[in-house]
Amino acid sequence: MHKNLTAVEETDGGSYLRLKVETNRNESKIGNMDIWRNAITVSVTSAPISGRANMELVRVLERMFPEAKGRIVIVKGQKSGLKKVFLPVSPEVIADRLGLNQ
Repeated sequence: MHKNLTAVEETDGGSYLRLKVETNRNESKIGNMDIWRNAITVSVTSAPISGRANMELVRVLERMFPEAKGRIVIVKGQKSGLKKVFLPVSPEVIADRLGLNQ
């Protein structure tokens, strides 16, 4: 497996994606691989108050993976910057869209 794909784990019906979420940023975007945390960095403009940052995270992922709209689930880390998210797409699609195959 490519070293950047270690943040992606295949499961029945999709994939788990490990994310490091940075809140209160100037723009919302999917960043690079954080090799120390084995997670992909995602920046969101929202503050981590009342689930706003989590809702924005899901919207950012839905823009990148429109076929997963309404089916993205934060499985672990609802109150943490480190999250495990379920996406109903294959690891290959995730790697391709995030540029992890390069």
